[in-house]
Amino acid sequence: MNVLPTPARLVDAHVGGVLTRIVVSGGPALAGTSMTERLATFNAGHDAWRRALTGAPRSAPGTQAALLTDPERPGSLVGVLFLAATGPVAPTPDGLVAVLAALAHVGRLRPGPVRLDTPEGTIAASFALDGSVRFDDPALQAPEGRGHILFDGTLVAEPDDPLAWGAPAAASPGGAAVGGD
Repeated sequence: MNVLPTPARLVDAHVGGVLTRIVVSGGPALAGTSMTERLATFNAGHDAWRRALTGAPRSAPGTQAALLTDPERPGSLVGVLFLAATGPVAPTPDGLVAVLAALAHVGRLRPGPVRLDTPEGTIAASFALDGSVRFDDPALQAPEGRGHILFDGTLVAEPDDPLAWGAPAAASPGGAAVGGD
């Protein structure tokens, strides 16, 4: 069952056809000082988060998730773990722009240079007032446009809510199953 283990503030951002669900607060506590260690901690005991964020009934196929952590390095804004339905994934330009849009949306990012720590290394970018992003690494090409915020809220799974994050499927009045995996 894909149940979000604890209440968390999520921001859904859409960039270049990709929905990224960002956990901006309330995520699991991850031991480790490096992003690689935090990813190992996540993989060892927090896979329920990945399933709840990227799986049915609340996610469309192709939805990715981004879990924000404390930064690993001085001068970085946050650490980020990217997740897909199949497991952890490397950052993509679309996902990075979505994370930056979410950080700006919640008031944690202002225009200017920004650094994000990932298990793959630190990513440096410039965030503009219009929401556009330029990556310092020429191998990362920012998508056209900017991130669009689709949802911002705290989500809680209630055991008796048939449409909660991963609640057991229940029969609707019309007979079709709703909720669940």
